[in-house]
Amino acid sequence: MRPAPISIYPTAEKVIQATTIQAAITQNTPDGINAAVAAALMSHYFIYRLGAKRKLGQFLEGYVSGWSKPWEGKVKSKGWMSVRAAITAVMRNGTMSELLQDCIAFTGDVDTVAAIALAAGSCSEEIRQDIPNHLVTALENGAYGRDYLIGLDKQLMSLVNKKIS
Repeated sequence: MRPAPISIYPTAEKVIQATTIQAAITQNTPDGINAAVAAALMSHYFIYRLGAKRKLGQFLEGYVSGWSKPWEGKVKSKGWMSVRAAITAVMRNGTMSELLQDCIAFTGDVDTVAAIALAAGSCSEEIRQDIPNHLVTALENGAYGRDYLIGLDKQLMSLVNKKIS
């Protein structure tokens, strides 16, 4: 699940188009592609302030069906399971620390759940950004480590509201 950067495209239609191409390379099944689209649209929804957090599921259902039902239980290896769990966690938490703990509490493929949920949550005005500083400063900092990721985030977010195609 790597579609979060695609969510910066200015329209949901462009996000869907680009995500479908990207997902077809690694998850070329209808469920895999739909899961990637839903994951990308999550961040897009928050980046462009398209609605309240509580309406995220309704927004997603407008583009891809099957994403408003809350996830329960262990998350197995199917991507759609991780996305449904991430949507559930984002919708029911108000801080990034609670969001991370909730993702972990599902058990199973929680690293994927957390990657999707925290990407979207980091863009939400309704989720307090309270990740402890040591979780950032303690990241390894090689060629593609912490500083690279911080710079990449700044580059991507600078594209928001600019004409990108």
